[in-house]
Amino acid sequence: MIALARIADRGPLVAAGLAAVLLLSALWMPVLMGAGSSPGLLFIASLVTTICLIASAAVVAFVALRHGELAALRVIGGCLVLLVIVSITLYQSAVHVPLVATIFWLPAIVAAIVLARSVRLDYAVLAIVVCGVIAVIGLSVVVGDGAEFWRSRFAEASAVALEQGGDDLTISDEQREAFIELMAKMMTGAIGVSVMSVALGALFLARSWQAGLFNPGGFREEFHALALGRQTSLVCVLVVALAIGQGGQIAGAIAMVVIFAFFIQGLAVAHALVRQRGMHRYWLHGLYVLLLLPHTLLLLAALGLADNLFRLRRA
Repeated sequence: MIALARIADRGPLVAAGLAAVLLLSALWMPVLMGAGSSPGLLFIASLVTTICLIASAAVVAFVALRHGELAALRVIGGCLVLLVIVSITLYQSAVHVPLVATIFWLPAIVAAIVLARSVRLDYAVLAIVVCGVIAVIGLSVVVGDGAEFWRSRFAEASAVALEQGGDDLTISDEQREAFIELMAKMMTGAIGVSVMSVALGALFLARSWQAGLFNPGGFREEFHALALGRQTSLVCVLVVALAIGQGGQIAGAIAMVVIFAFFIQGLAVAHALVRQRGMHRYWLHGLYVLLLLPHTLLLLAALGLADNLFRLRRA
């Protein structure tokens, strides 16, 4: 994918066009492959959508890292013009597509600017964490009672599924209600984590492009040394304790966001330890397979927290 960085480095207009094409590909892929598709094709469509969305944000973040804020603003301006034209043409609204771009690009761009100015990956990651918290609070302000909002949406979707599935659905009413209740409680936090995931993926991809072109191996060293600090660890523990004690949805959603941040540090610790101890990379492959189990994420977050206290990585 480093070819995308070479294309983006040709100038603001080229970078703007590339970012716009990638974003529109992300938006249209589910439409092109969704109707009447098999579950396998739907999975591929969602994967391609995620990759295109991250790559589109990474193009703008790369320009910010490589050429600074003014160049990134030129790219954003050119891209928004293209997106407004497409949005008016397809959706009869000037803000539909640009709003999607703003939500998913802005955290990555802010983090890239922080990284370019400070040359500290931990500061950039913390900037994305702040954006994730803002997304959670903003969503809660917009929808009001988040749990009730998501509960009604899932109930409507479940009713449609029951009408279409009929007797083929083996889930009981009690199980369906329990699932809806669980998802309603988690969705606000999941949105914040999704915003963070795209921003982190875009930032890391842009930084790896920059390192690949001008400092081979630099991003690996930077990522292996990622540490969010003891003070941030204390904040994480307090937020999680507040979420457990209070039980409020906003506190729980913010706890999901900060836990995910230390999950990223846990991944960095795992990568660093595998390299330091000369272990085969298949250990990392197995670790990523285990991420299919939700408890693995929590264990890696705990590893990231512990690293701030005990310095598990050698200097």
